Amino acid sequence: MSQKPLIVVAGATGSQGGSVANALLDTGLYRVRALTRKTDSDKAKALASKGAEVFKCDLSIKENVKNALSGADIAWIVTNFLDPSISGENPQEEERIGKMIADVAKEVGLNWLFYSSLPDTTTGSGGKYSNIIEFDGKNRVEQYIRKLGIPNVTFIYVCFYNQNFASEIVPFIPNDKGEIEIVIPYVEENDSILLVDVVNDAGPIVAKVIEEGPAKWNGRKVPVAAENVTFKHITDVLTKVTGKTHKLRTINDEDIARDFPFLDIPSFKEMFKWFKEYYSFGPDEELKDISVAKKLHPKIKTFEQYAVETFGKA
Repeated sequence: MSQKPLIVVAGATGSQGGSVANALLDTGLYRVRALTRKTDSDKAKALASKGAEVFKCDLSIKENVKNALSGADIAWIVTNFLDPSISGENPQEEERIGKMIADVAKEVGLNWLFYSSLPDTTTGSGGKYSNIIEFDGKNRVEQYIRKLGIPNVTFIYVCFYNQNFASEIVPFIPNDKGEIEIVIPYVEENDSILLVDVVNDAGPIVAKVIEEGPAKWNGRKVPVAAENVTFKHITDVLTKVTGKTHKLRTINDEDIARDFPFLDIPSFKEMFKWFKEYYSFGPDEELKDISVAKKLHPKIKTFEQYAVETFGKA
């Protein structure tokens, strides 16, 4: 048992981390140390029952991170901009945490660090969108990691989650005509976006990259995206699988301020404008070929497959 490589997975009860932890456990090839602040949650207990070492860790505290990475061969790290201590409180904190974790990884002699990154939207937009701190902050951490001298580093880029639909981020609101309005800032029917079922499909991609090894993936960016679809396709699919007419309702700044306070943050509003103009990953050449994701995980779900499972007729 002790011969299996030890992989640390941050945010193991969240969307990305949970997907990665479960996929690694399913292979049976690794010891998995699942990091969470809430070791008694149902998700933490489920990971423990599958054989994970559930490890209490606050990623913002250096000593916690050092203990968590001690003895590990590989670590998969994601930080959460929506954590209440970061978003709305101190947006710069996410970048500090990411850099500190990287420093600790170097200090403890970690062999392979995976980091969940996002595009440099300021540079990618020629300075037009310079407030998307949840993207730029992660990208600055990536650039920092690249210069640290950790033996192997790989950057995972996860696009817009299918799980964002029918959530606070993209609410579904019934109207008085019996239709369902998909409410989203700025984007229109012919605009496109990259989508993925993050819970089921991020983990298998990471597991396959680990299986293929650092010689192939050191220094690379890996796009986690199933397909590039228009918002018309999204509404058509939801209408088809539910039997209820779905329509896109594009909201503007006035609508957001009046009815959707959760979205009334400069970085969120710019993020949707970025999506309208640049899909998800922007002009980055290395991330343009999303077929990489399907090669790593041939069973990656389309939005329609996800919608049938999630919203389909009972």
